[in-house]
Amino acid sequence: MTEKRRDIVRTVEDTLKDREKQYRLIVDTADEGIWVFDEDYNTTFVNRRMADMLGYTPEEIEGKNLSFFIQEKDIPDFEKEAAKRRKGISGRYERMLRKKDGTFMWALVSATPIMDKKNRFIGSFAMFTDITERKNAEEALQQSEAKYRSIFENAVEGIFQSTPDGRLMTVNPTMARIFGYSSPEEMVAQVVSIGRQLYTTPEDRHLFKKSLEDNGIVEGFEAQFYRKDGTKLWGSLNVRAVKDKDGNVLFYEGTLEDITSRKKAEEELKKSEEKYRNIFENAVEGIFQVTPDGRYLSVNPALVRIHGFSSQEEMMASVTDIAHQLYVDPSRRAELRRLMAENGFVKDFEILMRKKDSSLQWVSVTSHAVKGDNGETLYYEGMLIDITTRKLAEEEARQLKKILNSTIETICLALEMKDYGTKGHQKGVSRLARAIAEEMGLTRDMIDIIGMAGMIHDLGKLAVPSEILVKPEKITEVEYNLIKTHPQAGYNMLKEAGLPGPIGDIILQHHERLDGSGYPRGLKGVDIILEARILAIADVVEAMLSQRPYRPPHTLDEVKDELQKNRGILYDPGVVDVCIKLFDKRGFVS
Repeated sequence: MTEKRRDIVRTVEDTLKDREKQYRLIVDTADEGIWVFDEDYNTTFVNRRMADMLGYTPEEIEGKNLSFFIQEKDIPDFEKEAAKRRKGISGRYERMLRKKDGTFMWALVSATPIMDKKNRFIGSFAMFTDITERKNAEEALQQSEAKYRSIFENAVEGIFQSTPDGRLMTVNPTMARIFGYSSPEEMVAQVVSIGRQLYTTPEDRHLFKKSLEDNGIVEGFEAQFYRKDGTKLWGSLNVRAVKDKDGNVLFYEGTLEDITSRKKAEEELKKSEEKYRNIFENAVEGIFQVTPDGRYLSVNPALVRIHGFSSQEEMMASVTDIAHQLYVDPSRRAELRRLMAENGFVKDFEILMRKKDSSLQWVSVTSHAVKGDNGETLYYEGMLIDITTRKLAEEEARQLKKILNSTIETICLALEMKDYGTKGHQKGVSRLARAIAEEMGLTRDMIDIIGMAGMIHDLGKLAVPSEILVKPEKITEVEYNLIKTHPQAGYNMLKEAGLPGPIGDIILQHHERLDGSGYPRGLKGVDIILEARILAIADVVEAMLSQRPYRPPHTLDEVKDELQKNRGILYDPGVVDVCIKLFDKRGFVS
């Protein structure tokens, strides 16, 4: 052998030795226990981590049969798993192992058979991960769950969980009983829109959700609700929003107390109590009593301050005809009195009024009629708050919204000029998406945001060559992949634009699908925001119903077949149902 060849051999041998040392170091320092057995499950090797987990040295374990470390009751399952290894089948399972001190640990086992060159079983290789802490936590969780299940089932208050879009997820027996349902299951199945089915005033649901969105928790929120039989009850809500690690609301959970009796008692107390002097004098809202013909019987200091007078006495002496002295439009007081006559009360009635110095202010009045034994109105009493700042802000917001809508219209026009084969597509998608959102009972803000997103959902196509967009024949895979970049491109264009709500995210996700087959990110299920799930269906429906350069329009039946076929697979089942309902029962025309 030449000297050069000897050098090569020595180099290879040294390299193998180094690698053997490296592998030995990896095995000895591995975080998992490593255990090797012969064909009879006697230990042939165990690493230090495995020995430490059991409280032994590696030398104490070597030669021992695995059955030595297993509970007697688990021997049949051990033999069942051993039989699989002998057949060459790997396995992954959980096992309790006896430690040296007599205690037990839980381990997650990944076992692999060792076969010789003739495919005969000669042993097993297994990795053990200590999961004792997790198993103990699971047991504690089960005990805790049993305890809280008992509280849930037997609580005197109604307990519930619901989705942000108004579907009940779970209710306890008391909640079902309060609302007149025979069982929790019946209530969950029948109440599909809390805002429309349970709240007597849907706006209360919106106020409740707004408070939750702002604060993450609502305490003592009182509202009137419908029972199953149509009768009404008063409830007090204590609710929190449960969010994921990214701050997205998963669901609401909380309690509802039936306060109907208390509310009735309070109403009786209002009738019998002439004045709540302390509240009256110190309230930040204006409080008043006024005759039907417009003379004040009493005013509190806050009302005096709101209207710019120096004292209660001055205001009551000066104002003898509210309609003509304070109302900018006297007919508004006539409207207020008409509503009082019809309903007995008004809530948040907005009026433009004059102050003492003739400057203008916006106020909101909540009032009810106090009647005598013969039913005749004696006077009106209620509260007034100055909402001038809010009204100015609303007007500013309206102007900004007008500018925003004009900008969006301009973008939409630019899109149509770029992709003239889809003229009207953006507006059609927007109109259908808004209709679906309205039918689902979403808030006005959500509906507007979905509509705006629909108008510019294909904004990213400005980055796609026109010859691809208007190509009269079927596009190639390369061209299709270029088109598929438009949601990300649109998102990139808008992410710094300061648009309201999640418009950018809606545009980014409108081609995602429930099963993860969509693009650009392959999101699945609830990872896709509700607004994007709505827009996705509106986009598919409008596109199928429209003519394209390379195909005629599909029929409505073909569109509905597509939605039904992929309901729950590609498309949100609830949104599909609402969309089909719009066409079948509401006569919606795309």
